Amino acid sequence: MKKFYLLLLALAFASSAFAQLSEDVPVPADPDGLFFEWYDYTPYEWPNGEVTVASGWFFLTYGMDVYENLVATDYDISIDSCYVHELNYTILDREKFSYSIYTDMDEIFVFNPEEFSEFTEPTTNVYIFNILPKTPDGYGSTANFEYWGPHFPNRTNKVEGFDGMKPFFEWRIGIQTHYTDNGVTTSSNIIYYEIGPKPVTLQGDVNADGKLSIDDVTALISYLLGGDPDPFNKFNADGNDDNKLTISDVTEIISIMLN
Repeated sequence: MKKFYLLLLALAFASSAFAQLSEDVPVPADPDGLFFEWYDYTPYEWPNGEVTVASGWFFLTYGMDVYENLVATDYDISIDSCYVHELNYTILDREKFSYSIYTDMDEIFVFNPEEFSEFTEPTTNVYIFNILPKTPDGYGSTANFEYWGPHFPNRTNKVEGFDGMKPFFEWRIGIQTHYTDNGVTTSSNIIYYEIGPKPVTLQGDVNADGKLSIDDVTALISYLLGGDPDPFNKFNADGNDDNKLTISDVTEIISIMLN
C-alpha cells in the first residue's frame, strides 16, 4: 500500500512538473487564414496517354506581428496595427517553430521522402525555417518548400475525366503550427481553407449505398479500429457534424437510425 501511495505521489509530481513546464513554453498564435489560397492545376494528358500532374501549392501565412516576426498568443494584432509599438509580447525563435498540414477530417499529411527530398523519413512536423536556405535577403526555397507554403508533387483535386485518379482532398486543407522548447511542444489551432461546402450527401450513410443500416455502423467501427472499408464516405460518417471521426459518431449514427 505504501509503494502504491508513493507511486501516486510520483505521478502527481510528474504531472505537475510537466504542466508547469508546458506553461513555460509559449503557444504560437493561430495562422491568419484570411490570406490562405490553394493553387491547383488540371493534369495534362499527352498524345500517348501519359498524364502529367503539376504540383499543388498551399499558400499560407503564420501568426506574425506587423514586422513578420513569429509571435505567441499574447500578441494583439488589433493594437499593433494601430502602430502602438510599446507592446510586450513573445517573439518566437524560428528554429523551434514547425507546422503540420491537415486535410478534410483533421487527417494529418505525412511528408514521405519518396515525394519530398527534404526528408529522410516520414515527417509530419516541418521545421520550415531550418529547411529553407538562408540568403542575404532572407530565405530561399527548396524543391518543395517556399517561405509561404509547401508544394505537393503530383497532387491535385482536378481529377474529373481522369479515370483512377483520386483528389488530394475534397473539402479543405489546413495548417497547425507548433513551438518546441526543451522537449515540450505547444500548438496553435488547426486553421483551414475550404475549397467549397462540406460534401455530405446523406449523414450516417457511411458505405454510400443511399440508405442507413447497421452496415454503416459496422463500416465506421472498422475504420476507427484501423481498417480500410471500401466504399467509405468520411463526410457522411461524421454523424455529429464536428468535422472529425470518433466513437461519438457511431453513437450518433445509431441514434439517427433509431429515430
